Amino acid sequence: MVDTKTIREKCETRLASMQAVRQPFEQDWQEIFQHTLPARGLVQMSNRNANNVNTQRRANTASHDSKGARAARVLTNGMQSGLNSQAVPWFKLGVAGDPDMLEFEPVKVWMAEVERLIYKLFATTNFYDASKTGYAELGTIGAEACIMLEHSEYRAVCHALTAGEYWIATDEGLRTDTLYRRSLLTTMQMVRSYDYAKLSLTCRTAYENGNYQTLFPVIHAIERRRERDPDKTDARNKPYASIVWEEGQTDKNILLRESGYDTKPFWAPRWETTSNEVYSASSPGFYALPDLREMQLAARRRGRAMDLLVKPPMKAPIGMQGSKLRLDPGSITFGTAMDMDKVGPMFELGYQSLGAIRDEREAIRRDVDECFHVDLFMAISQMEGVQPRNDLELTLRDAEKFTQLGPVVDRVNIEKLEVAIDRAFSILQSLGQIPPAPPELQGQPLQIDFISMLAQAQRASQNTAIERAARFVGFVAGIFPDAAIKFDAEQAIDEFATGTGTPPKIIRSDEVVAQMKEQMQQQAQAAQAAQMAPAARDGAQAAELLSRTDVGNGTSMLQQLAGV
Repeated sequence: MVDTKTIREKCETRLASMQAVRQPFEQDWQEIFQHTLPARGLVQMSNRNANNVNTQRRANTASHDSKGARAARVLTNGMQSGLNSQAVPWFKLGVAGDPDMLEFEPVKVWMAEVERLIYKLFATTNFYDASKTGYAELGTIGAEACIMLEHSEYRAVCHALTAGEYWIATDEGLRTDTLYRRSLLTTMQMVRSYDYAKLSLTCRTAYENGNYQTLFPVIHAIERRRERDPDKTDARNKPYASIVWEEGQTDKNILLRESGYDTKPFWAPRWETTSNEVYSASSPGFYALPDLREMQLAARRRGRAMDLLVKPPMKAPIGMQGSKLRLDPGSITFGTAMDMDKVGPMFELGYQSLGAIRDEREAIRRDVDECFHVDLFMAISQMEGVQPRNDLELTLRDAEKFTQLGPVVDRVNIEKLEVAIDRAFSILQSLGQIPPAPPELQGQPLQIDFISMLAQAQRASQNTAIERAARFVGFVAGIFPDAAIKFDAEQAIDEFATGTGTPPKIIRSDEVVAQMKEQMQQQAQAAQAAQMAPAARDGAQAAELLSRTDVGNGTSMLQQLAGV
């Protein structure tokens, strides 16, 4: 059967199915945002008619306590600092098939240069800002999304998306490979970005009438291109398809743009998924939602209790019904002595109730902090007693942090940071800024090793084992000197440096070390020869003197001593 659907119609069919998958999460997302990120989320807008959009910021009237927002902020900053901080290196490149390849100096230098270029690209674009924005939503609703596109002036621009303006889908490996985004463009942006003839009649009319700020919804679909010719390099045969259309365009045959990408241009990590889940149903925000609701209720209770304590409801006799009972400081209320004796509060709220409400709020706040892992990221500042503690305790706390966040660290590394690094490499390569690889790397696949603070926590046990082994060998070698031969100190240094993320430039390669050893051996031999030279010279002079001393019969003293 011949498929007569247009490209847009096929995409719209898939979009409808993705909307159905996301719909059960939207109500929870909206409530979580109200308590943690009140300025985020476009869930309400995405549920409206596409031609009746409204970008006005909604009022946040649901939140009476800022604890949720502050806890989410700590988690966001902690993940940014712990996973890909701009201040310290957080990844390095390696060779997947042959890790020892990094011991070759040309390979080592090339890897270091490529790493420098990628770090520079990240630092000179908005990558780190977009990354932090993403962690805020990943920690609250369990999902984030960002598109990294090439730019003629800035080389690359990251478009951090917020929940409600995108939909995602996964492939057979349960990795996100599809992203559909609805964005709102002004009339002027539409005219400058796309072919004028492909715009809807409504958009062209708005432009001709000078309504340049009217908003029009546009769908941008990014998905893996299943049917393509790999031998062709044109935009319509690239591994990832990019399809853009205007929702208000009635002609389903018209696309604003159809192109593609060489590498996956977006990342959309999830906090935790089970089975074939697309969106995460588990995240700190989801876990904390009951406590966030209770916290708002406790805040209202406390405010009401304060009002009742400071300004309680009053009672007065019926005879004073016509007069106004003034309770403001300095005011005067007139009444008979008999009536005034009956004026007073309906009931008195004990001051102990405020303490009880306060204790309840503090308990709920601690629960919120625990859900958002605040106690892990603020382990030192919230440590009781004298600060700082010893190094062992701090190390153990870092290990504890990893046990709590280890699974999501692995997921973020795979679903977000690896994609970002691959995308940055592809953009730099398309710009001709990646230097030619050395011959040793031809045909060798590269791999990414993460050396961030949280990633290093994963390797903490390995480095601890190396330290313990070195100490043990040192102890045994003090008793049995030959035991030191068993320990490969140079390899231990390489392994320890890898585990701690030590910059490769300060660790010499095996080739350089071998050359230095050879030079040191030659210098030692030369020094020994120089030390022996005076004795050899004196010996030669003595031999010459003995050879000239005649003891008779034509025999020299040297011959006589030698028995000749």
